[in-house]
Amino acid sequence: WQVDIFFQRKSRGLVYLGGRVQAFWQLRFLTLVTDCRDVVLKTRSRSTAEAFLRKMKSNPLDAQWRITVADDDAMDAFKGCQLVHTLTTSRELILLAKHLDLSQDVHISAVGADSPGKCKLRSCILKCADIIACDSLVQTIERGEGQFCNQMQRASIVEIGTLLAKSDKIPPYQTDKLRWTIFDSIGIALQDVCIAKALCQLLEQETNSPKN
Repeated sequence: WQVDIFFQRKSRGLVYLGGRVQAFWQLRFLTLVTDCRDVVLKTRSRSTAEAFLRKMKSNPLDAQWRITVADDDAMDAFKGCQLVHTLTTSRELILLAKHLDLSQDVHISAVGADSPGKCKLRSCILKCADIIACDSLVQTIERGEGQFCNQMQRASIVEIGTLLAKSDKIPPYQTDKLRWTIFDSIGIALQDVCIAKALCQLLEQETNSPKN
């Protein structure tokens, strides 16, 4: 959903960093918010990439995705992409500004298990961003990408709830101006509670619905 908020233009490609369970489900749900179906996949091992491809090919729902696996020395393949999803547990920097095309709009969703010391984005990418948003400001500074921001950058980070409540904080798109946006998804307990509540409501509806 954050892609739909921050990036409203048609994307030519999607960079996908990571190939485990969360990556699989994130890509499946992205069909709801973007028309882009071209993916450049980069994982830490070839075997992980191959397992991800097999899983995607095993379900007809996922057949629409056109996935290319990037080799270690083929990071230039990212430069045609405008949407970036990082879904790894890596403690090493995996995305540099030189991997992306600075002459186009870019939205980065930094997703995945976070912890103190873990980082995915180089500080130069954070400096390029026009908007840095998160689900929890305290947590992003403690264990997310905010750990590696300077004081000025931290002061500019805004929680997604604030963005939604005050739409004036999201500058309108200008066709003659590029925009880089970043969403650092930490994951908070309230999200889990809301998901559990929704599932309980669906179960209750199913239980109470008349049977044929």
